[in-house]
Amino acid sequence: MIKIYKTFFVLLTLCILANLFTPSILFAEYKPDIPSGQNIPKLQVTPDDPKLVDGHVYPSWGPICQRYTYSVIYLDDKGRPPEYVKIYFNGNMIDMEKKNLEDNDYLKGVKYIYKYVPIKLGSNFFFFEASNGLGKTRSNIIDSPDNGPVLFKSAFDKNEIAVIDVNKQTKILSYDVKDEWVGGIALSDDGKYLAAKTHKKIYLFDTSKPKEPVWIYGEVEERQGDVKGGVDISGDGTRIIASIGGSAILFDSQSNKPLWVYKGSGNQAYNVAISKDGKYMAMGTAGGVSSTIQGYQSSETTNLLILWNEKSEVPLWQYHAEGNFHDVSLSDDGSFITGATGCPDRRFYLFSKDSNRPIIRSEMLTRDSPVHRAKISGDGKFAAVGSELDDGAVFLFSKDSSLPAWKAPMPDRSSVRALNLTADGNYIGAATFKGDVFIFGRDSNDPISHWKVDASLGGIDIAEDGNFVATGGTDNKLRIFRKGASEVFSIDFNEYVQEIDISANGKYIAAGTGGSVYFFEAFDDDTQVVECKEIIEPPVESTDRKSGNIKTDSVPKTTSIKTIWPGMLFGFGFLASFLSLVIYIVVSKFDLISKIKTGIFKKSVVTTGTEGIKARNKLNKKIIIIMAIVGIVFLLLMTISVIVKSKNEKLLVPNQENLNTKKEELQEIGCGNSMCEPDFGETKANCPQDCTEGI
Repeated sequence: MIKIYKTFFVLLTLCILANLFTPSILFAEYKPDIPSGQNIPKLQVTPDDPKLVDGHVYPSWGPICQRYTYSVIYLDDKGRPPEYVKIYFNGNMIDMEKKNLEDNDYLKGVKYIYKYVPIKLGSNFFFFEASNGLGKTRSNIIDSPDNGPVLFKSAFDKNEIAVIDVNKQTKILSYDVKDEWVGGIALSDDGKYLAAKTHKKIYLFDTSKPKEPVWIYGEVEERQGDVKGGVDISGDGTRIIASIGGSAILFDSQSNKPLWVYKGSGNQAYNVAISKDGKYMAMGTAGGVSSTIQGYQSSETTNLLILWNEKSEVPLWQYHAEGNFHDVSLSDDGSFITGATGCPDRRFYLFSKDSNRPIIRSEMLTRDSPVHRAKISGDGKFAAVGSELDDGAVFLFSKDSSLPAWKAPMPDRSSVRALNLTADGNYIGAATFKGDVFIFGRDSNDPISHWKVDASLGGIDIAEDGNFVATGGTDNKLRIFRKGASEVFSIDFNEYVQEIDISANGKYIAAGTGGSVYFFEAFDDDTQVVECKEIIEPPVESTDRKSGNIKTDSVPKTTSIKTIWPGMLFGFGFLASFLSLVIYIVVSKFDLISKIKTGIFKKSVVTTGTEGIKARNKLNKKIIIIMAIVGIVFLLLMTISVIVKSKNEKLLVPNQENLNTKKEELQEIGCGNSMCEPDFGETKANCPQDCTEGI
């Protein structure tokens, strides 16, 4: 029996070791979650700096278990090879690889790549850095790293354009646009005409004839993403302005042949607006911004607010800011124009149609997040402004002051990407990514009404009399909230609802679905790690990115990979055999079966002869040895499965072993870098180790 107990203790030791080491392999996450708020110190610009261009991730959005490729082109004006090209990825600096190992033409540019397969929903922060040994450069960073790909549960292939009759509370128009993201929706004042824009087409509908559009324009496409373009319609429905693929296009309602087309510099727009009388139109565009120790730099052809009249595609004027123009709106007669900018500018703007010199250029309204919405009243006297996560709030501005009349911080400082203002300026409707819905009056930052829903809300409009708001969110619902009432009416859609417009007469609500407004927001709480049974291989990326179009070759492919189930089964088998062995040893040692049969659980007289005891011990020994062997076999199989799975994970997430590389290059980031950075919010109070003076 001594040998039997030795075997038992050996198995016990192996079990303990397995529990100590195996879980770290089976359940390890493949990347640390690094918050987006870290500010990266800027680099000193020198004449010897190389260049990094066209940094991006492809696809820019999609599901988990798909392969995503981060790429950037390294150039050097003297043809010098890089000392390194790295990607900062979720807090780690990782070496990138050449896409073509034979390509050494650094004067023309060499592409470097890093491939990654996410296994859970969530953000992935990145930027690129390179050095030629003499100088350094970075891309895809302003104050904080870029974010992508954007991961969704849905494939967004069941998108819809719809119109709801408010009194009947039913859809009177429902048009399936399949995989087209709806980037703009606009109703004429009487609700007769509906203009809609997707990332592929522009539509005009007569809502009294809802089966088919009046016309479709499909000459230009753009990439799906957060920079969604937009559409707007004049009060009488005769003029439509739309932006798609960076172009601004003006239409008459009678034809899909444009009155004029402005092609611009190719940078996509966030939004467009048209005056109620249809005589003036405006567009806010995106663009790249680079951050250096000398300051921010961006091309004068990007980050523009542009104003036209109906007569010509030649702008009346344009204004360049250091950040993207996330929103634009016009007063009824086009005399006043508002804009809202993203990082690093983060301001509210008010202009007159007569000059590109701002009437108001506010102070920065947030520390490190975009100002996303700016809506103006019909007379141009008031504007409502919404800011994003980290300092999410609603602001009210008067055209007579560069300071807000009031500010209403949102619960949990959640993003206000959904906001609108009534034409008379008396009421504001706002919704957040935490599911809060508000109606504010102009005179106070105390809400008139407040509701809470279990969804992130990216779309809202408010009726002109302020009596109700309509919202859209990530639960695929359009909801109608009436002022002073707790009852909420909802209509179901198949995808996230992001575009909402209520006709001026309050009789109709238009809605469109898509994912644009939900980019770069941590609104999904389901961050559970999943096991990829196959890797989705996306269509090949086109090399033509200047047009703003990503062209693909057919449908995504999949690559099968091994799952964790064999390892789990072997583990359960080992555990079951181990427990069985323990139970059997206890039962045989204390002769529990005989005692149970006789009902005695105390010392009893042994009635079995010596030969019987020897035979029984011999049998017990054989059984225990067999059970021990079975347990050892299961343990070996589990160990082999873990090793194989570990190798598969390296194939699943290339270069993942580099996630534990040296981090000395990141020691300059944020508080604790021996640098007091007041521009990044550091003070003596919140970072005493860096800031020894001041407040």
